[in-house]
Amino acid sequence: MSDMHLCTAMAVCLFLAGASSAEPTGAGDFTIDAPRATGGPVVRAADFGLSSANDKNAAAINRALDECCRVKASRLELAPGTYRCFDEPGVVVRGFTDFTLDGKGAVLVFRRAPEYRCQPQSELILDKGNLLVQRCLRTEVRDLTMDWDWEGDPLASFVRVTKCNIDTAHPENAWMELTFVDYERHPKYPEPVPVQKLMAMDECRTRFRKGPGLYCGQTEGHFGAKNEWVAPNVLRVWPGIAMPGRNQNPATHFVTNPDANLRAVRRFEDGGLYRLQHCYYGKNGINLDSNRHLTVRDVRVWACFGMGMVTDGVQEYWQVERFRVAPPTAREFAAAYPGKRFFERPVSSTSDGQHVARSKGHCKYIDCYWTRNNDDANNFHDRFTIAVKVAPRRLYVINRRGVAYFRAVPGAPIELRHPDFSPAGCTAKLVRVKGELLELDRDIPDQKGPCFLVWDRTYGTDWVLFKGCTCEDSGWRNLFSPSNLTIEDCTFRRTPGMPIRLIADWRAHLWCEGMGTTNVVIRNCTFEDSGQLVPKEGQISTRCVVPEGWDIPPPDKGFVGGDVLIEKCTFVRPAGPVLDFPTGRNVTMRDCTVDLRGIRNATPAAGSFNTAGAENVRIERITTLR
Repeated sequence: MSDMHLCTAMAVCLFLAGASSAEPTGAGDFTIDAPRATGGPVVRAADFGLSSANDKNAAAINRALDECCRVKASRLELAPGTYRCFDEPGVVVRGFTDFTLDGKGAVLVFRRAPEYRCQPQSELILDKGNLLVQRCLRTEVRDLTMDWDWEGDPLASFVRVTKCNIDTAHPENAWMELTFVDYERHPKYPEPVPVQKLMAMDECRTRFRKGPGLYCGQTEGHFGAKNEWVAPNVLRVWPGIAMPGRNQNPATHFVTNPDANLRAVRRFEDGGLYRLQHCYYGKNGINLDSNRHLTVRDVRVWACFGMGMVTDGVQEYWQVERFRVAPPTAREFAAAYPGKRFFERPVSSTSDGQHVARSKGHCKYIDCYWTRNNDDANNFHDRFTIAVKVAPRRLYVINRRGVAYFRAVPGAPIELRHPDFSPAGCTAKLVRVKGELLELDRDIPDQKGPCFLVWDRTYGTDWVLFKGCTCEDSGWRNLFSPSNLTIEDCTFRRTPGMPIRLIADWRAHLWCEGMGTTNVVIRNCTFEDSGQLVPKEGQISTRCVVPEGWDIPPPDKGFVGGDVLIEKCTFVRPAGPVLDFPTGRNVTMRDCTVDLRGIRNATPAAGSFNTAGAENVRIERITTLR
C-alpha cells in the first residue's frame, strides 16, 4: 500500500439540531400480480400476416391482438425473426386482462415519419408510440427487441468536423463541414437532414467526452440548423441559422441568429468526433398508460425515436425487469441482420431512456440497463403547475406550458401549496377547465408570494424500488422525485451530469416536476467517473429552483428532501462533491468509500461534502482512498 494513502474519516455534522426522525426505510418490497390462468387460447401473429417479407407488421400484430380480444385469448405469440414495422400507428395492446404478449425473441424494426408539433418539447402523445400498452390489468409484455430502420433513416450519426469557415464581417456566413464517418453516401443524400444536436464523443465511440456541443431544438419534426450537402458524406452546417422553408419551433429562436452562428462555429475543433442527432423528442419506444399490475420483462430497445419508455396516467403496480436501452452488440446485430455491415451506433433512445410523467406509484425497476441514450437516463416525477388567484374560486395558470402540460380534468382533487412548498391548507375538487382558468369547488385562501403550486392529487409516483440497475455512458442525469424510494445495488458509470438527483423543481417558463422526496434509501451503489462533464455538480443532491427575481422563502427542507439514508456506497474518481444537499433535512451518510485515486485535473470539490443548506446531517464512517 505504499502507493496510496488510506484515510478513514469519522464525522457527525449537525445543522439546526432538532428531534431526529425514525431511520428511513425506503420502498420496501411489494407484490405485482402476474396474469392469472384463464384457459384462454393462444393466438399466433404469424397466422395474421406477421412476416419478414412484409413492411407492415405493426398492422399484422394489431390484427392478431383484435383476434385475442374476440376469443378472449390468454396469450399472443410472435415468432423469432426480424420484422419491419413501417406502418402506423404502431402496436397497440389495449384493455386486456390476464394476458401475455410474448415476443419469442422477435426484433421489431420501426420507421415512421416525424410529425411536426409546436408543443412544449416533452409533451406526450401516448397513442403514437411504437408499442402502446394501455388500460390493461395483470398483463405481461416479454422477450422482444425494438429497433429502428438505420439503413433508411438514421437517428444519429458519427461525424468529424473537417472544415470551419469563420466570417467575422458576415457572421451569418460562418459554417462548418461535417464528414460522416460510417457512410460513403448518407442514406438521406441529397435531401437536407434535420440537425438538432451535436455532442462530443470519445474516439472509442461508446463514451461522451468533454467538448463543445450544439443545441438546435428538441420537438418532433423541428428541422434545426441550415445545412446542405457538399459531397455524399459531407454536410455543410450553419449552426445558428434556421433551415429556410422547414418547420422550426419558435421556442428555439434564441439559438438562431448570426452572432450565435459565428460563436458556434468558433467552438468546434477540426478533426473532433461528434454525435450528430437528426431528431430528439418523438413518438417513443414503449408507452405505458393507466395499467395496473403490469410486467415488462426482457425487452430490449436498440434504438427508438424519442424516449425508450414512458409511463403516464393512473398506472399503478408495475414492474420492469431486465429492460435494456442500448445499441446492439456485433453478435446481436449479426443474428438480426445477417450479411449486413455492423458499425457501433451513436445513440439508443434519442431522448430519455425511461420517463415517468405521472402515475399512482408502486413500481419496480430490476436489473435494467441504459447506455448512449440522449437526455436523462431516468426521470421519475409527477407534473404540477403554477397559477395565480384571480377570483374566490378561480386560478389562472401562468406556467408557460399552460393547462396542456398540467392536464388535470374536472373531478380531480387539487392541492394548493405556497411557493416554498409549504401547505396552503386547501384541497378542492376541480370543477371546470376553461382555457388557462381552473375553477375549484371551494374558496381559495389568500396567496402568499407570486403564485400557488397546484397539484393534481390523483397522481403520486411514490413507492419506487430501483434495484440492480446500471446507467453507463448514459444520458444527462437520473432524476428521482418519489417518496418512499429505494435505490439499491446499482451502478452509475460515466454519467455526464448527475448520477442521482433528488428533485422538486418548478419554473415559470419550463417544467414543474416533483411532489416531494422523503423516506429515501440509497444503498450499496457504485458511482464511477460521474459528473465528469459538469464537475461543479456533485453526486447526489436535492434542489428547488425558482425563477430569478421572485422573492421566494427558502423551500420546506423536509418536503423537498427529508429523511434520506445513504449507506455502503462507493464513489470512484468523483468529479465533485459526493454529498450535495443545498437543502434537505435528516440526511445520514455512513459506511461509504470515496476513492480519489487516479483523478485527472481534480477540483478542490472532488470527494467533498456540501451540506451547508441542510438540517440535521450526519456523516459517519467514511473511508477515503488517495
